[in-house]
Amino acid sequence: MYIVKVLVEHPVHSLDTTFDYLCDQQLKVGIRVFIPFGYQKLVGYVESIEKTPLSQEQLEAEAGFQYQYIIDVIDEEPLLNDELQSLAYQMSKMTLSPRIACLQAMLPAQLKPSTNHSVGLKLRRAVQVIADGKAQTVKQQECLDYLKEHPDALIQDIPYTKGLLDRLVKQGFIRYVQKEIYRQPLSLYQKESSQIELTADQKKVVKGIIEHPQRVSLLHGVTGSGKTEVYLALAAYYIENKRTVMMLVPEISLTPMMVEVFKQRFGDQVAILHSRLSQGEKYDEYRRIKKQEVQIVVGARSAVFAPLENIGLIILDEEHDASYKQESKPRYLTSQIAKMRAQYHHGAVVLGSATPSLESYSRALKGVYDLYELKNRINQKPLPKVEIVDMIEETRQRNYSMFSRKMKTRIQETLNRNEQVILLLNKRGYATYIQCADCGEVVKCPHCDVTLTYHKNEHVLKCHYCEYVQSYPQSCAHCGSTHFKSVGFGTQRVEEELAKTFENAKVIRYDVDTTKNKNGHMKLLERFRRKEGNILLGTQMIAKGLDFEDVTFVGVLNADMSLNIPDFRASERTFQLLCQVSGRSGRGVKQGTVIIQTYNPDHYAITCAAQHNYLAFYQQEMLYRQKAKYPPYCHLVSILIQSSQQQRVQIAAKDIKKYLTDHLHHCAILGPAKSMIYKLQDQYRERILIKFIQSDEVFEALQTMNDYYNKKQKGKVNVICDFNPYSQI
Repeated sequence: MYIVKVLVEHPVHSLDTTFDYLCDQQLKVGIRVFIPFGYQKLVGYVESIEKTPLSQEQLEAEAGFQYQYIIDVIDEEPLLNDELQSLAYQMSKMTLSPRIACLQAMLPAQLKPSTNHSVGLKLRRAVQVIADGKAQTVKQQECLDYLKEHPDALIQDIPYTKGLLDRLVKQGFIRYVQKEIYRQPLSLYQKESSQIELTADQKKVVKGIIEHPQRVSLLHGVTGSGKTEVYLALAAYYIENKRTVMMLVPEISLTPMMVEVFKQRFGDQVAILHSRLSQGEKYDEYRRIKKQEVQIVVGARSAVFAPLENIGLIILDEEHDASYKQESKPRYLTSQIAKMRAQYHHGAVVLGSATPSLESYSRALKGVYDLYELKNRINQKPLPKVEIVDMIEETRQRNYSMFSRKMKTRIQETLNRNEQVILLLNKRGYATYIQCADCGEVVKCPHCDVTLTYHKNEHVLKCHYCEYVQSYPQSCAHCGSTHFKSVGFGTQRVEEELAKTFENAKVIRYDVDTTKNKNGHMKLLERFRRKEGNILLGTQMIAKGLDFEDVTFVGVLNADMSLNIPDFRASERTFQLLCQVSGRSGRGVKQGTVIIQTYNPDHYAITCAAQHNYLAFYQQEMLYRQKAKYPPYCHLVSILIQSSQQQRVQIAAKDIKKYLTDHLHHCAILGPAKSMIYKLQDQYRERILIKFIQSDEVFEALQTMNDYYNKKQKGKVNVICDFNPYSQI
């Protein structure tokens, strides 16, 4: 008789404990089982198992409750190895999240402890040779010889008829079998692999990282300096030394070329993990990794949990990107998990970026990380020339267009030379909002405290936070007027204006709306590569990872959009975005140019980006961070209090503030204050920020508070603790 401790599949704090079940056989820790749970049949995750000499009656008499048996066993082998199971436990403590939520974050949907997903093996009929001999006819013998040379060939690939195969089956030479086929993620970029000779600077970086195999290294290289070639050289070295490699990118839709570069160089040794794969593709890629059939995993944030063994190197490209922060349970930071995994495997971590986060760069300057720099583009190509245009001055000159006069001229000149343009506007849709022309009433989302964005293509209003959609209003709900005006502009409206303004413009719009279908982002970029379009218009998705040699002009339509957000990282994000998108220009042999349109032409984030001067921005921004005592001069935790009832949020926020003030004596506690978006998805939200240096007392106090609100007060108020938050919306 065995007592099995099981975590149930629901990732809620009230169920964040193990439940005891009985089983007659020895089970392995980490497998899934079906269990009775009240009146439900749920999936559970075996956390531990203990043999007992007692009978069921003796156990129940001792425990004072009735035991139930496990219904069925789902897995023969554990889903996660010992390292990942231990990591899930650590993550639970670090993020104050239920353990099952951490386990679920590590697995593709088809393997999560859940009853709602099932993807089977992809099987195809194949032919297997089971005997040797001489066939009855010459044609049959030819077919048999072919099958001997191509063992387990799929029927669809055999250049002989089904009738001929059937006759060989009757003679006992072959038999039909079911063969598992891996689903292959689509690759659109087909180029021959070529080994590029590293520059002296690149060789120096590779040598330094290899010679310090268990360190965290920050690779600070300007856009176009060849960071990718450094990654490839490092990956090749570790594979030759029988180690595995993890290559992470912020979002796979932002950097499809990274996947292709690795596939071209390393072929079938590469597995891909990201959200744009089909359920079956994810399932097969995960199983290839687990079976140790690959040496490299390329993927987005969740790929950091890939079940690789003997990891020698973990690379985070564009390490500064906010996409590396998980914004739902468990709220982990990818770089932190990468360091933990590298430490376990005695491997190296490389953080690469043209615009590193202030936290990473300050650690590098202090010697916590090793710092490597690539200050020049490959072959000494010049960085693009950047010009700032003051849109206030354009308005004074009675130019009310979304394009400045210089921007119009530069776009037309570029198109006339048969070169390509990239335009950035970090706002999708047609208009920012719709307003009644008579009373000024703005159409807002009924579930969120935001305006609805007008999408002209579908003639609907959408909320970009909760996905609420409503038809275009016939009349104003406030005054009954039928006159509306659209205010602001998004990528749809810019696309329309480009077609009107430039006769030879062939625009490809690249945003969430146009890339939502499977492989949509790759198909659009391939069209741009083939010059089916000469203007690529997009949101921040186009700012990173794109390398088109004929792009010689980049235009930023509104550089202030990310600058005016009330967030201490607003200036840093603006600088990073402008530097990254500017780096898309002039990556070939031709000189690149950039125009940044702004209403704040003297802001240091914009002027430093125009000068490609990371160090000047870093020094200026660090002065402000030091004065305000924000990271990297402290640690930060955000406490979000939310409820469907406004009064409950206000009461809970005051109570939490008092509790924290009483228990945390060496911390700065800010708030409570209304969140930037006070109502989101029918939840009212207030926020408290804690700045601290030492974390021990903070974790202890927050654990107690978390247990109280998410277990004892469950359903009334939801309290979310987010360590090192990247977003404060």
